[in-house]
Amino acid sequence: MKEFDFIINLLANLVTIAASCLAIYIYFANKEKINSALNFILNYSNQLTLTDLKFKIERLNEFNSNDAQEKLEVINILNEIEGQILGNNSFKLKLEVQLRKIEVFTTTPKLLTEPKKRSLVSELKESVRNLDVSNYNNILNE
Repeated sequence: MKEFDFIINLLANLVTIAASCLAIYIYFANKEKINSALNFILNYSNQLTLTDLKFKIERLNEFNSNDAQEKLEVINILNEIEGQILGNNSFKLKLEVQLRKIEVFTTTPKLLTEPKKRSLVSELKESVRNLDVSNYNNILNE
C-alpha cells in the first residue's frame, strides 16, 4: 500500500510540474495577448465605475439643497460618491481636489448651499468626463 501511495504522489507531483511548466510557457508565448486581456478587464472596470459616478452625479440635480429633507439626500449621495472615489486609488489621486470639497460638505452639511452644490456637480461632471476620455485614450494607445 505504501508503494501505491508513493507512485500516486510521484505522478501527482510530476503532473503538477508539467502543468506549471506549460503555464509558464503559455504565458511567455502569449504575453502580449494576456496583458491585453488584463488591460481590457481593468479598463472595463474603470468604465463601470465612471458610469456609476456619472449616474450618481446626475442624481444630485434631482434634489435641492435648500430643502432640509432633500439636503439629507444630497449628503447621502455625496457620501456614496466619496466612498466610491476613495475605493479606487487611481480615481482618488485624479479627483483629489473634488474629493476634498465633497469631504467638507459631508462633514459640515451647513456649508452646502444650492449654488455650491451646482458648482460641485459641474466640476464633478467635467472631471469624470476627462477621466472617461483619458480612459478611452489608454485603450486606444495599447
